[in-house]
Amino acid sequence: MIVKRCSIRGIALTGILCLSILSSGCSKKSLKSTAQVPDFAISCVAVAPASSGTPLDSELLSQIEKKELEDGLYYFNKFLKKHFLSRQDVRLFSDGQLGDTEDSAVPSLERAKKFAGKFSCNAVLETTLHRYKERVGGNMTAKEPASVAFEYRLLAMPDGKVLCVDSFDAEQQSLMGNLLSFREGTGGSLTWLTAEEFMTKGLRNRLEKCSYLAEEK
Repeated sequence: MIVKRCSIRGIALTGILCLSILSSGCSKKSLKSTAQVPDFAISCVAVAPASSGTPLDSELLSQIEKKELEDGLYYFNKFLKKHFLSRQDVRLFSDGQLGDTEDSAVPSLERAKKFAGKFSCNAVLETTLHRYKERVGGNMTAKEPASVAFEYRLLAMPDGKVLCVDSFDAEQQSLMGNLLSFREGTGGSLTWLTAEEFMTKGLRNRLEKCSYLAEEK
């Protein structure tokens, strides 16, 4: 009996230790979300092109940072088009549809209204990319991991009420240091991901948390 009790205690202590390791191994990230308005009926969602959190012509950006954000915006918009392609209730922008100035403008209610009117929708998805850093090295021996930060808002038109909001700010960690994120579907991998792969995982995970945007409503 004493042996059995010791075994049970050992298992319990091991479990507590594992939980502690999992908690401490979580990747650094910030996450915020708001409750969704339950009684708002969406006719369709207009998806605006992703914007840079810092204007690309800003003197605050180095040439390297500007190039990183330009690359990130390309892959961000590429993902949005592919992700919502089969949705009948989502209207996607096309390249240059509103002109470079409006496409790259900082998200605002005025900009959202333009997209809502363009597609005759009563909701607009706005996304902002703040950081896009490519990994340095290969998929097995990266010297620096991919690092990405973005946020999105789903706005009801015409008043701009926020239906969903979420953000992602993380860099990939090794599998042992990232088990919790792996469970969340945000980055755990046996290999070091590219920035595009890492951002795609984070985007898919965050968009699915919004009932209006989830694939299965």
